[in-house]
Amino acid sequence: MTCATVSLFPSSTVLNQDIFLEGVLQGQVSYQSPIYVELQNGVGVPITPTSSTLVGNTLTATLATPTPSGVVLQFPNPSQGVSYRNYDTGWRAQNSWYAYTPPTYPAKYAQLDTTAGANSWYRLKTALTVNGVSSTQRFVDLSGVQGWAALNNLNVAVLDKLTGLMITRTPASSGGGSANWQAQFNTAASYSVVINGNTYSDWYLCGLSELAAIWGTYAGTTNFVDPFSGLTIMNSNYSRICLADATANNSSYVCQGYSALAANGGIYLEMNTNVTTNYYFYVHDARNLIS
Repeated sequence: MTCATVSLFPSSTVLNQDIFLEGVLQGQVSYQSPIYVELQNGVGVPITPTSSTLVGNTLTATLATPTPSGVVLQFPNPSQGVSYRNYDTGWRAQNSWYAYTPPTYPAKYAQLDTTAGANSWYRLKTALTVNGVSSTQRFVDLSGVQGWAALNNLNVAVLDKLTGLMITRTPASSGGGSANWQAQFNTAASYSVVINGNTYSDWYLCGLSELAAIWGTYAGTTNFVDPFSGLTIMNSNYSRICLADATANNSSYVCQGYSALAANGGIYLEMNTNVTTNYYFYVHDARNLIS
């Protein structure tokens, strides 16, 4: 509980009286004029005290101390604001998919554990909870551990406790043909799967910002492995991962191709009209699963 104290002290004249808040002079009011006390939070919203007492010339108001709750996650920002197709990154940005308001009084912060050095990408500074399981493991399945068992479809998706994103572990494929890019957006948007007894819908093609947030510079490696557990998070060794970003409204493009060349130590983006197999990862907003 927090107390706010307002005190009245007569000035050297009988025409005005001083107003003090927590012992600090705030100004003066006319003698015998009514004094009104209004309490507000930091954004101007009125606060109702749990109790108040007036003893002599001191008014004491007791305020409730907020109970910390929720986690501040590092949910990514959109990598594009302009939309060229339904369900692309720009479409999601315009439809508030990326809108994120962190808790006002958070209990925890999702941060990487920088003391882990080169392996800090895989560990959190503070233990976070999924499905009742609390750990500093960043990447888990929806049971809260690194099991990814076939039972209950737990092998379908990875939950990233740093960002609040969930991503499919095995990408969809265009099957070796130049499948229409819009058709891939539509397929992702209609995707629905039951994992651990719960149905998850509202999936979208992975965009550049989500890809960077989850994989970072590890994209394109043969296996995305947690160095602490030795378990494979997902296989990301795909020559062309098509993303939900675009640079032009050109229907001849199969996708905004993403190529990860681990041998060259980097990644690059390209527009392409190729007819070889293209791969598509789906992402889901899973912030509500983390506490």
